[in-house]
Amino acid sequence: MTTPPLSQHILRQIELKPDRGYLTAKEIGGLSRYVSSLADRVRAYRQLREWEVNLIQELVDRLPANVQDNTAALEQSIKQTILILRYAALGMLVDDVNLGRRRLEGWLPTMVDVYRTEAIDTLLHRSLNQQLPRLLTDSQFALLKPSLESAQQLLQISETEE
Repeated sequence: MTTPPLSQHILRQIELKPDRGYLTAKEIGGLSRYVSSLADRVRAYRQLREWEVNLIQELVDRLPANVQDNTAALEQSIKQTILILRYAALGMLVDDVNLGRRRLEGWLPTMVDVYRTEAIDTLLHRSLNQQLPRLLTDSQFALLKPSLESAQQLLQISETEE
C-alpha cells in the first residue's frame, strides 16, 4: 500500500477494508496522533473564530496611516487575510495542510494583482504571524502554522511573478 500525501486528512488516508485485515501500526499511529490533538485543534479553531474581529482590527490598527488611507486596497487585503485565516483554521481542524491553498489558488493571486494589495498583505500577514502565537498556545499555533504558511505562500507567488 502506498502512503498518501501528508496533506490528505488522516481519516481519508486509512483504508477501511475489514476483509483485508486490521489497520497497520502506521495507520493506527497516524490516527492516534490526530485524535490526541483533536481537542487542541477544536480549541484553537474556536479561539480563532471568537477573536477574529478583534484580531483583524488589531492588525489594521497597527498599519501606518498612509496604508490605511488606501481604502479599496485595504478592504480587499482584509478580506483576503480573513479568508486565508479561515481556510488555515479549517485546514488545521481537519488536518489538511493544503486545504486553504487549494481553495484560494484559483483566484487569490489574481485579486492581489488587480487590487495591488501586495504591500498591505505583507504588512498584515507579518503582523498576523506575530499575533497568533500570543493568542494561541504553542501546541495550537504549531498545528495552525503549516496550514497558514501554505495559504500565505499564494501571496508570495504573486509578488515574485512581477
